[in-house]
Amino acid sequence: MTATAYRVIGIDPGLAATGYGIVSGDARNAEAVTYGVIRTRSARPRAERLQAIHEQLATLIAEHRPDELAIEEPYVAANVRSAFAIGEARAAAMIAAAEHGIDVFEYQSSAVKAAVAGYGGAPKEQVQAMVTMQLGLDAPPEPLDAADALALALTRLAEAALESRMVGRP
Repeated sequence: MTATAYRVIGIDPGLAATGYGIVSGDARNAEAVTYGVIRTRSARPRAERLQAIHEQLATLIAEHRPDELAIEEPYVAANVRSAFAIGEARAAAMIAAAEHGIDVFEYQSSAVKAAVAGYGGAPKEQVQAMVTMQLGLDAPPEPLDAADALALALTRLAEAALESRMVGRP
């Protein structure tokens, strides 16, 4: 890949663990630049935890200069408290992107699973396996939050490729 390759950072938000993954390339030929998880300690005040997520993501963005950020939309089920915490972590990531002038694209989990694994109800392990294959990784990305973040970035690359083909068409 060249230094000017298109880059996307994917974010799987969470207060305890926020997965991140940066991919470079295009929908047909992408490589993982870096991936991992930002962990926060539950003993710390919530504001400090959110600040840590924001600061670490801002550092990653400044270092790797992605063109866009892809983030998972929250799924609100029975656990409203969990949904709020995820929403707060999403906000921390979105603010880091805004500070660096990066557009944010939001995706439902089922859309990411469909784009990467071909089935919107795919289990996380299947998504992990498909990310490993699509990026040509030697080992599956761990933990699953990092694999999900890479899947988000791959989804955005695929969507961007479709958008670029549609430019100029009626």
